[in-house]
Amino acid sequence: MNDVTADRVRVLLDAYGADPGRWPEAERDAALRVMATDPGLAADVAAAAEVDVLLDALPDPAPSPALRVSLKDIPDHARSGWLDRLAALWPFEAPWRPAAGLVAAAVVGIVVGVSMPDVGTADASETVAFHDPVADAAAMASGASALEFRP
Repeated sequence: MNDVTADRVRVLLDAYGADPGRWPEAERDAALRVMATDPGLAADVAAAAEVDVLLDALPDPAPSPALRVSLKDIPDHARSGWLDRLAALWPFEAPWRPAAGLVAAAVVGIVVGVSMPDVGTADASETVAFHDPVADAAAMASGASALEFRP
């Protein structure tokens, strides 16, 4: 993104702190260029660095005992999603794989079926005569010079 402004750099400092390694990668280089050209951002960077030091000094928060108890009270069937319940019925691997294969086969079948030309029955004007080889042989044996076409 080349449209990073000083205001956007201030938003990045407020959201992610003064360490550019924490900023979104897509905006990092442009924000660093804006910081290098705008001396007014130096005070904002210093303030964000002070907040970073204070936040990094805090201990990691531990969940309260009440939260731990409430999480243990949730039944297993409520915590697991429908895919987890389906996985219990399909013991081989992830159940979405065979389902995705069936969907892919159905899509290919529909596409092939729709794209095929219509192969209908012959029109009434395009009748095809079928001959009986035994009757044709008998007609030739009787001396007929030409075969008679029968519909």
